[in-house]
Amino acid sequence: MAQFNFIEAYKELQPTADRGVVEWRNASFAEIVKNINWEQIVDLSRLAFNLPYDAKVYEDWFQKPLHDTDAHFFVAQDAAEAGRVATLILRHFASQGNETACTTALIALAASFAGKRSALDNGELVNQSRDVVTAAAKKGAMTAPSGKVALGKAGDLSKLKTEMTNGFDAARAAPFIEAAVQDLRDSSAAAVKSLSDAYLALRHDNLRLAEEVDMLWWHVGDWSNVLDVPRSGISKKSVGLVSGVDLGAMVRFSPGPYGAYGILKQSLGKDHDKATSLTDAVAGLDGAQLARLTFDKAPDVFPVLTALRLAATGGDWAERFAKIVPSAASEKLTHFELATQAYRERVALTNVGMAE
Repeated sequence: MAQFNFIEAYKELQPTADRGVVEWRNASFAEIVKNINWEQIVDLSRLAFNLPYDAKVYEDWFQKPLHDTDAHFFVAQDAAEAGRVATLILRHFASQGNETACTTALIALAASFAGKRSALDNGELVNQSRDVVTAAAKKGAMTAPSGKVALGKAGDLSKLKTEMTNGFDAARAAPFIEAAVQDLRDSSAAAVKSLSDAYLALRHDNLRLAEEVDMLWWHVGDWSNVLDVPRSGISKKSVGLVSGVDLGAMVRFSPGPYGAYGILKQSLGKDHDKATSLTDAVAGLDGAQLARLTFDKAPDVFPVLTALRLAATGGDWAERFAKIVPSAASEKLTHFELATQAYRERVALTNVGMAE
């Protein structure tokens, strides 16, 4: 994927912006991305998708760099501009081509609620995120290095050796010995790194293969690991949601195997394309089931996990959900779309460290 260019991307969104403003935004962007954590990436998705937000959350790490270059900028008063900058930061991280990119893309897709919401860039962030997740998940081939692990080529110490041989004394012997030892250390370090890379690649491959095998057995066994009951015993209007959470919990490496989507679709059978809503799906679960599906740290940019958390507290949760997560309450999805949404949210939750 091509390297992200903030200035170019910003000018596409704001073609009439003054050159000075573009330079201010670029300088602020460079400062913000230096030291950003997953919680802040989640916060950026609120701005990017125009969701309710608390301006105080952004004061130090987001507003300050922007305000330092533009004294007129305030997050509370410039929601649209804050959203554009946030969207471009997410696109920057989604373009990195690594696991950070996958997790960022999953967060963006989760915040988009199955693509029903668009970020403040005419859909580019959602499309890019979908491409990133699909490309990464399709990499099913083994990635471990196939070459032999060997010591590096020895350095040329002939000059030092000749000098020591022609006149053997401490002054000539010491440099030769030091150079020989350092050469051995460098070669050993290179071999250890090569071996470590091979081991980590093999470990990653084996864990990913184990995830795929676990998912296949999950499908064959007709068993919900999260609820500890047969999937066939779960309410039909809720089984897609539960299945997505089940499979998402199995993933340790973002974004998970591409085959997960096929397994989800297959597990839903002929009902996979029938329309439903998130509130209906959650309403089909009883209190004990909701308690098993709840994550207290799940942010409100994840609609499915937020609905489950609110429903577990009882009362008129749907009304509270509609206020916290606008539009998601009544939005119609297919069972497969809802299952995919739940899966992505659950995978992202693990990757950002909020699944404990």
